[in-house]
Amino acid sequence: MRLSDFIRKSHSAIVREWETFAASLLPAASGMTDLALRDHAEEILNAIVADLELPQNATEQSQKSKGHGEEHRMEEVGKIHAAVRIEGGFRLSQLVAEYRALRASVFRLYERAASDTGVTDLRQVIRFNEAIDEALIEATDRYMVVMNRTSDQFLAVLGHDLRNPLGAISMSAGLISRRSDHANAKAASLILTSAERMKRMVDDLLDLTRTRLGSGIPIAPEPMDLKSLCEEVVAELEAFYPDRPIDLHADGNLRGSWDRDRLAQVLSNLVGNALQYGARDRPIGVAAKGDGEEVVMEVHNEGRPIPTAMLANIFEPMVREGGGREGDKRSRSLGLGLHIAREIVLAHGGTVSVKSTGSEGTTFCVRLPRRAAASPSPELKHADTHDATGVTVVAEGGPAAAN
Repeated sequence: MRLSDFIRKSHSAIVREWETFAASLLPAASGMTDLALRDHAEEILNAIVADLELPQNATEQSQKSKGHGEEHRMEEVGKIHAAVRIEGGFRLSQLVAEYRALRASVFRLYERAASDTGVTDLRQVIRFNEAIDEALIEATDRYMVVMNRTSDQFLAVLGHDLRNPLGAISMSAGLISRRSDHANAKAASLILTSAERMKRMVDDLLDLTRTRLGSGIPIAPEPMDLKSLCEEVVAELEAFYPDRPIDLHADGNLRGSWDRDRLAQVLSNLVGNALQYGARDRPIGVAAKGDGEEVVMEVHNEGRPIPTAMLANIFEPMVREGGGREGDKRSRSLGLGLHIAREIVLAHGGTVSVKSTGSEGTTFCVRLPRRAAASPSPELKHADTHDATGVTVVAEGGPAAAN
């Protein structure tokens, strides 16, 4: 008996097993009706039968096994099923388990029927696996797309809604600090510092959402002097870290057209990163140099090097590197600083790279064209992430604190 004929004949039994298994996927399945539990099982089986009975030559089978087939019957049912299961609160592992159970049920029942006739259709068994795999890939892909979009929307709403209360806190603390005695003024200063740190985190979340949604970080380039920007950022960080010296060296023509606020964010993130992970008894080095049609900024710190395994992902979001000082209230806890710095540099048409060795320390290098174009296309910005980041993997020694 052909597998397609068997599925058509045993349709009800297969759907009942699907429904029974789906009911065991708690807590999502609790309270769901029988109809909801077997949702799309019939459509999936019908699509599989249609796929099995379609003529297919050896070349077409080879292409399909590699995911390059021209017919994609399973795509739509996989996408719809994933959307329904997301709405029902199913986890991704539970969604995958449903397809695994469907495959196992069909083969178990088919084997039982084949034992009576002694005939199986191996060719259709292979094509059945291809169809299930295609539906599963589409279902998991749609699941991740929807969940990522939901997560990004949540971050965007959260960041937007937090700005107003944070603004009110900062304004109130500022009034208290100006109109109160020394003790209250000191408390107000702590409130202001904490509110500013929270604001930076909110801004980071909003920037992350922009990069995840594909729009990129917007920039508004204007003529500016990079030397004065470096001096301002270094002065702010020295006030915040009075016990940590920062050496600034600026040479050459440092004028160009960039987004001043965004570059300040880049430099602040890189220096803040060096302060957090560099040796506390050694100064942080900041250098800016005009070099023909581009300018170069470097941030250097001494201390243990970044492990080689971490370098490849050092600019990715939410990567928490080992080596942060536990209890350091001034540290950035979201792990977004380097990622956002990279995205801003890429938006300017530049590159950022890192070199880290035990003998030379860690150096982040930013190269910027003198004139950045506003609103770069996301396609250009993400054309080649590895080349754009310019990560130089140079490390020595064993496990170490990461920058």
